[in-house]
Amino acid sequence: MTSRVALVTGAGSGIGAGTAQALAALGHRVALVDRSDQGPTVAAQITSSGGTALAVQADISDPDAVAAAVAEVTASLGPVEILVNNAGFARDNMVLDMPLADWDAVMNTHLRGSFLMLKATAPAMRDAGWGRIVNLSSISALVDDDRANYVAAKAGLEGFTRATALDLAPFGITVNAIGPGVVVTEMTKVSAGRAGRTVEEHVEVMRKSIPRGRVGTPHDIARAVLFFAAEDADYVTGQVIYVSGGPHG
Repeated sequence: MTSRVALVTGAGSGIGAGTAQALAALGHRVALVDRSDQGPTVAAQITSSGGTALAVQADISDPDAVAAAVAEVTASLGPVEILVNNAGFARDNMVLDMPLADWDAVMNTHLRGSFLMLKATAPAMRDAGWGRIVNLSSISALVDDDRANYVAAKAGLEGFTRATALDLAPFGITVNAIGPGVVVTEMTKVSAGRAGRTVEEHVEVMRKSIPRGRVGTPHDIARAVLFFAAEDADYVTGQVIYVSGGPHG
């Protein structure tokens, strides 16, 4: 496998961290972009295992921060060839009670952030005639209650994936999306609290609703990312795959 430069947003924990570690294990040089200060810890874990990693702290909804982050990654590792738009969070509420600030915050990270990251990295991919972009959606894009902002953002991200796949296909760039189902991460604590359960109780309730009989892990999602990012996945673009332990609709 050719060693590529991969940039993963929201890589300080959860699915982003697992994805960064999986890419590094294949020999890719990985940039971990996160607005928190957790990125260096994950980067240190990667380097201690023999990989190459760079942690950059940035808010991907800020165009100046995105430009600076991509410039730093390019100077240190080389032009970005694999982009994983993973950063995101939830601010759940019934739509009539949802503050505008919570609507904007979710939209700005999931949609605006993914747009800004693509705009900052895709020109180098176009010049090279090769690129992989993977957007992290969710099964919530199909439907979910009390989270209209999150559902709209993820559904929008899937539309963004299909549209940009058409735009970028002539340049050798593929754009695909992954919709995780129930994956135990820090966000699980938020969901459990919203449901009035402990994390353990919440995971058990969710597990019973999954045909596969278990909840997901960041590694389950990372394996799908690796497929879309592979050298020989160049005929797969504009697709959304739900990694959720069973069919949803």
